[in-house]
Amino acid sequence: GIGKSTLLKIAMGDTESDEGILEWGHETRTGYFAQDHHEVLGDGSSTLHDWLWDFCPTESIGYVRGHLAQMLFTKDDVNKRINSLSGGEAARLIFSRLAVMHPNVLVLDEPTNHLDLEGIGALAEALCGYEGTVIFVSHDRWFVSEVATRIFEITPSGVQDYRGSYEDYLI
Repeated sequence: GIGKSTLLKIAMGDTESDEGILEWGHETRTGYFAQDHHEVLGDGSSTLHDWLWDFCPTESIGYVRGHLAQMLFTKDDVNKRINSLSGGEAARLIFSRLAVMHPNVLVLDEPTNHLDLEGIGALAEALCGYEGTVIFVSHDRWFVSEVATRIFEITPSGVQDYRGSYEDYLI
């Protein structure tokens, strides 16, 4: 069967489907958090500051540095090369990019993989306050129970749609 992460890649246009068509709505602005950060970060030679500024070139230096600071990057960190980042730092940088892009649909592939417990809690809180749509794949049961309001179970026999919390789904 097809993996759940592959479905997200199809949705984002990174992989072709065997059949069918997926079309986003006219006003949809998607932001993608890939499970493999290298897909998003490129060759890693840019500094954090320059990489993020590429996504909001009309904004000020203060705006870019402010977003990096919100993700716990210090003033010394902003000149680090991306290829020197840990997995957690790379994840936080990608979340910074999503913040400056202002998507109304977030597509998150295993967003908790490189985060510590504090980071996972902060992400769950931020997503619960997010006004757009969040589509995510996660094996972190606590995270799913905190964030999910609707569960799509994908099985060989088809897709089951459970409206409600993760706890409702388990019953």
